[in-house]
Amino acid sequence: MKLHDKVVLVTGAARGIGWELVQALAQAGARVALCDLTQADVDAAAARLALAPEKVLALRADVTSERDVSELFSRILKKFSRVDVVVNNAGFAWPRGGPVNLELADTPLDVWQKVLDTNLTGTFLCSRAALKVMRAQGGGSIVNISSPQGKKGKLLRGPYSAAKFGVEGLTQVLALENAAHNIRANCLDPGGIVATEAIRNIPGNRGLRMLSPAVVRDCAVYLASDESVGVTGQSFVAPEWNQDHGLAVPYMVA
Repeated sequence: MKLHDKVVLVTGAARGIGWELVQALAQAGARVALCDLTQADVDAAAARLALAPEKVLALRADVTSERDVSELFSRILKKFSRVDVVVNNAGFAWPRGGPVNLELADTPLDVWQKVLDTNLTGTFLCSRAALKVMRAQGGGSIVNISSPQGKKGKLLRGPYSAAKFGVEGLTQVLALENAAHNIRANCLDPGGIVATEAIRNIPGNRGLRMLSPAVVRDCAVYLASDESVGVTGQSFVAPEWNQDHGLAVPYMVA
């Protein structure tokens, strides 16, 4: 298997794209650490994987908290002794419970900060912690989940676009600074509107054809595996990657 015995951390792993990532990486042979905001949610996700206890670890952590991230990596190292891959997936376009769809002129500072803290600062904190481990062990892979809105701004998505543009730039710097340490850093962009549970529950989206969350699976395994050795500082668009490799692009009706 492509990821036999590699240790992989996925943040925001209990649902949506994160859940698809965890399944794909585990099926490829990885030992997986799942991280999300609620212990009950991450425990339930880990149970659904039905892996042997020595291959899975379910952890509650807030990626915006330096203390939580430090404890997260300490617990992973205590169980698995290494971290080969970190997938920074935790994020959202607007805070759960709103407000949503605001112009920048109407965006409160606390909303701006919540969106940037999770999407961008969380990615920085987890990447920084990963670098300490990966440099000491001689290499690794960091995969940052991006968005089409990290390449082209979208109306009423100011904080999210700013955060994802930041993730793209952060990834390029991570790649430049760590190539000599055999650490690669790349972005994975789902490539469009993905029919996660939250998106499906928006009334106006019901019945629309959207990308399935599974669209990220194959490219994520590639970026986590040794197949992508030497590939760094890039931003991959999942549907395009699938097409380039002769794979179907999965869709579903929301």
